Amino acid sequence: MDRIKPTLPLAAILVFLNLSSAAAAQDFFAGKTVTLVVGYQAGSLYDTNARFVARHLARFIPGNPTVIVRNMPGAGTLTAANNVANLAPKDGTTIALIARGMSIEPLLGGQGVRFDPLTLNWIGSTSQEVSVIAVRSDTGVKTLDDVKTREVVVAGPAPGTDGVTFPTTLNNLLGTRFKVVTGYRSGAEMTLAVERKEVDGRGSWSWASFRNDGMAMLKRGDLTLLVQMAAAKSPDIPQVPLVMDYAKTAEQRQVLELLLAGQTMAWPVFAPAEVPPERVALLRTSYLAMLQDPETLADARKLGVDVDPVAGEAIGAMLKRIYATPPAVIEKVRELAGRK
Repeated sequence: MDRIKPTLPLAAILVFLNLSSAAAAQDFFAGKTVTLVVGYQAGSLYDTNARFVARHLARFIPGNPTVIVRNMPGAGTLTAANNVANLAPKDGTTIALIARGMSIEPLLGGQGVRFDPLTLNWIGSTSQEVSVIAVRSDTGVKTLDDVKTREVVVAGPAPGTDGVTFPTTLNNLLGTRFKVVTGYRSGAEMTLAVERKEVDGRGSWSWASFRNDGMAMLKRGDLTLLVQMAAAKSPDIPQVPLVMDYAKTAEQRQVLELLLAGQTMAWPVFAPAEVPPERVALLRTSYLAMLQDPETLADARKLGVDVDPVAGEAIGAMLKRIYATPPAVIEKVRELAGRK
């Protein structure tokens, strides 16, 4: 007996199932509340970014759920990342905005990490980012080379954040003499510490944040920008050297490329690994649509939020490349970042 080939019926069934899943995902969010957990305290730039997203995202998620922000500061956003990855609902109603460097923390052997960045569902980022290392002008430090000849005390949050990892790595890679003071809970606290002369500068200052709370000090001549920590320069400060320019060997370049990976996903939002794929796809589509909307963009300009969207799929692909870095290079980065 000849077998009946079910190719067309099967294809039709698959199309029907896919359409049904998409429709169910759209219906799911109606009447729901989506919580965006941000790993920093209220008033921080991450908090501003989260509230900007929450204010507009609901308009683009089918079913128009309510979107609220919950602050969960602690351990440089590790507390929030662990919570949402492990304890939060796994249905798409809880997502998280975490520090950009937290996605490579497991690669660096970070303590207390209870999530796998390669399995998380990355929703997107509002933009990429450039960070700077800035010091008070009255220190007399004018260049990164000057930091090789004297100790410079900089403020940082917690291990796993750029403000700690960047200066520590530069110490071991280039011979600088940054001393990092940790424990600051927000960018505002670190900026205040600089103004009070409790520290000489900040170990990492995102450019978006600097424009809001550091630019006045720069214009008064109170700050000096030593280096841009990114793969490419910001067009706003072309005169400030790029850290990649200090790489003298292929190994140093590899180390810096891995170290700076998080800069390509400045404000990363993720959903837990277990969220159904169709809901993840819906959240990703809604997030990108939001960042192309004129009303959203107008609000971004008022708030000083940079919009240069990074898709969730692009974040996931970038992390796969980073986690495929040769083990010898990873070990070198761990050593240079003070993780061994």
